Order: sequence, then C-alpha cells, then structure tokens
Amino acid sequence: MKSIKFDEGYEEYMISDDPSRIIKIRLGDPNLLKRIRTAMKETEKLCERYKSAGADTEKMLEFDKEFREVINKAFDSDICTPVFGNCSVMALTSSGEFLFRAFWDAFIPQLEADIKAKKMTAKLNVPQVRPEVQKYLDAPTVKPVAAMAKPYTEVPDISNLTPEQKAALLAQLRV
Repeated sequence: MKSIKFDEGYEEYMISDDPSRIIKIRLGDPNLLKRIRTAMKETEKLCERYKSAGADTEKMLEFDKEFREVINKAFDSDICTPVFGNCSVMALTSSGEFLFRAFWDAFIPQLEADIKAKKMTAKLNVPQVRPEVQKYLDAPTVKPVAAMAKPYTEVPDISNLTPEQKAALLAQLRV
C-alpha cells in the first residue's frame, strides 16, 4: 500500500521530560482555541456537577471518564492517556492541586504562546499588501510619464535612510 506523507501541522509536546509521553496537537487548526474554550467551560460544569461526589468512587470514575472525553474531543486526539496515564485526572499533586488543573496551568500558557507564534509565522510567510499599495504592484510595467516630464528612470535611493526610517517605510507597505 502506498503512503501519502505531508506536513499535517502537528506540534509535539513531551510530558514531564518523558519521551514515552508525547502529545501531538495541530496548532494551525483555526478551530482549536474555540474547542479548547468550550472544553474548559464543559470541564468547569463537570466540576460543579461532581463537586458533591466526595469520596464516592463511582462518581469519581464517571467524572474521570467524562473529563477525558471532553478533552480528547477538544484536541481531536487522545492526549489524556499520555498526560494522565491510568491515573485519575482528580489525583492530587504534591501541592494538593488536582492533576488536571496542574496540567492546564502548565500547558495552556505554552499552547497559547505557540499558537500566537504560529500565527505570526504565517503572517510573515504570506505577506498581505494593502489595497492602495497593491494597485501599484498590479500596474502595467510601462513607466508613467507626466506631462512634459521625463519618464521615471531611477529607483529612489533609500541607502541614506536610518534603520528606523527604513522600518517605517516597510511598515507602510505591509498590512
């Protein structure tokens, strides 16, 4: 069977420096943040619903199962198994925090920073030109001639501009 290989836009994250615990996430998915926000709201509702569960093992198992389903759906893959293993997401860390909250606190800031960087890279790779500049780029290659003036024959010399002036000029040409 032939295999088709291409860049699917996955970013890999190693959990707690353990190479056997890798999660893959498509940072370029425009719906990712929306799904994560929805998942965070759903998990908060789950917390409210199961808050009174106390030490009821059956309720804790239900919470764990529902929580994992919500999170895996948000990331469009099973990230809970590498992150939590067989441990309950409600396990307590050494600081007394729930394991899933410790994961969110560590992971979400990193994820947001990586998504922001991905968007910035995309903007740099596909420069947008403002419409008023684009009309000059799309103009015919004939040099314009003003009445009783010589045709433009030279490109303006910008070598004497300061770095700040060059940056300002480039900023005017970009979106």
